[in-house]
Amino acid sequence: MRITRKAFIRLAITIVVGATGGEIFARYCLGLGTPPLLITHPQIEYMYKPNQDVMRFGNRFIVNQYGMRTAPFDAHKTDDGEFRVMVFGDSVLNGGNQTDHVALATTLLQNRLTENQKAVVGNISADSWGPGNWLAYAKEYGFFDANVVVLVISSHDYADNPTFGALNENTHPTKNPASALLEGVTRYLPRYLPQVDAGRAVNESDRFEEKPSENEVQRGLNDLMTFLELARTSSAKIVVLQHWEKSEVERGIPKNGHQRIRQVCESIGVPCISLEPYFSQAIKNGNNPYRDNIHPNQIGQKLIADALFENLPNTALQRTR
Repeated sequence: MRITRKAFIRLAITIVVGATGGEIFARYCLGLGTPPLLITHPQIEYMYKPNQDVMRFGNRFIVNQYGMRTAPFDAHKTDDGEFRVMVFGDSVLNGGNQTDHVALATTLLQNRLTENQKAVVGNISADSWGPGNWLAYAKEYGFFDANVVVLVISSHDYADNPTFGALNENTHPTKNPASALLEGVTRYLPRYLPQVDAGRAVNESDRFEEKPSENEVQRGLNDLMTFLELARTSSAKIVVLQHWEKSEVERGIPKNGHQRIRQVCESIGVPCISLEPYFSQAIKNGNNPYRDNIHPNQIGQKLIADALFENLPNTALQRTR
């Protein structure tokens, strides 16, 4: 069947108009085309590229000059009355593209603290970070004159060690895609088409189900202990919050890494607080605090903020009253 010149022109126009419309919709309605970017680092492995402010799925994603998901602030205090909390974590704390800056636990905590004093709360996190990443970041940047250092950690983090392999552009983009529409088709469409995604690499949650070797566990726990000891010598107080996955809460039993992490904390006298009561109570009240099995949604971020505030050292709480 021959296609006439007129039909061909109509087809070409339809394709161009459709692609243009799709690009406009993907870029300005979905916020695709400008993902928060990461950079590789010889010691940290990777981190967010400093100085970003992008919109993603209607959510604002701010990265300051230190690669934190936090508004910019000075490296050192300029006011003796300023209170600083530096919170380390991974994707649980970071919130990802689906969490707006104002809904982050760290932003909520800062807003609460600044009701009565000048305060800064740093969100030092990235997807799939573990003890080795936190330790390397602290050695590179320090703790920014923190009064309190907080670590939000999950059971699987006890063996989540840096690999320094090439970053996956679908999960850790280092450059903007050629077009917003192309990003939607290549990065997000496969998630809704399992038969297309079947051959892709194991995703984050699947990787956490693997049983790590004891060597990997010891490597992670050693980095964790070194990080905690470094934080304790650099700040007034340090607190560890243990996050529970949804499946752990439902079973009422944490995974193996939970106890190993707690043992490290207890061995050096670092307070270790469980987030399980906050999340299980929310579920009992009919409020689901999870976006998936691991990551908190907006409700969950608020629960973490509540736990952060309630478990700050007494000296810190007194300053907010």
